[in-house]
Amino acid sequence: MTVATRALLRVLGVSLAVASLPALALAGPPAAPAAPPAERPASVQSFERLPGFAAVVMSHIAASIGLDVLPAAAGFTLEAGVFVTLGLDRVQVFDRDVATLHSGRSTDTHGAPECAHLCPVSLFDAFQAEWLALAIESSERVVEIPNNVVIAAHGQLPAETLLAAAYAAASARPLRPPSLALVLGSSGRGLQGQPFMLLPPQGLELGQGSAALGLQLQFTRGRYLLRAEDPGVVRAVRTESLAALRAALREIKKRHLGKQAIIVTPGEGVNVGDLVEVMVAVRADFPRIVLSAGQDVILP
Repeated sequence: MTVATRALLRVLGVSLAVASLPALALAGPPAAPAAPPAERPASVQSFERLPGFAAVVMSHIAASIGLDVLPAAAGFTLEAGVFVTLGLDRVQVFDRDVATLHSGRSTDTHGAPECAHLCPVSLFDAFQAEWLALAIESSERVVEIPNNVVIAAHGQLPAETLLAAAYAAASARPLRPPSLALVLGSSGRGLQGQPFMLLPPQGLELGQGSAALGLQLQFTRGRYLLRAEDPGVVRAVRTESLAALRAALREIKKRHLGKQAIIVTPGEGVNVGDLVEVMVAVRADFPRIVLSAGQDVILP
């Protein structure tokens, strides 16, 4: 059983311990009084100083894909971490281009075995190189590799591209998969985040005695199928209404108060904006959202 599978089983069955990102601080001896600065050539520009991670993210998104294309919803505090931007034409890690997209889709049709072919080889290789660079930097500075990946995605980006990037980033990270969050544009509140997890690339077999509900939501635009692996526990619900979906989730929650997790599988034609709408709808009752590309969930 992989580390990712064990981590997810804790979420589906009992609880999840989320590692926090250590604060980074660089200190040195007091500097001597500086001499008057010499006049700079016109070609030399000063750095812009921004107060905090969210401000850096906001500045980059505004310059890269535009703040108005982010999915709009209230979320949670945006934690610092590796910052990924998914536009319709490219993938960026921090401010570096690492892959190109055509109308929001990768043209690389070769799947990487490390993510069970759920992400393109080129994207996996790009994230592996980024994690390696971070590992070297972390070793030199005697700090941990970042444990968070923060993804800002264009609202019209196909959800399958978001999943491919998330699986590439998670599979390429050494030792254990990272915590993941989507960036949300929240009116009047600045940028916020929507945390999520990933179903293991190879699928998931729920062990005997795990007490997991195995609740799953498969959806396309305007069509929702809610079910569990054991139909005797949760009867399948088909609806074309988000309001009806929320009502069904509330009823399930009343019967299973201790359950927190739901597996969400976006179908063909779903974009990131649609996905966020569904994540917001389900999180009131099932806040631990696990995204899936359609892998099997097996309950013996």
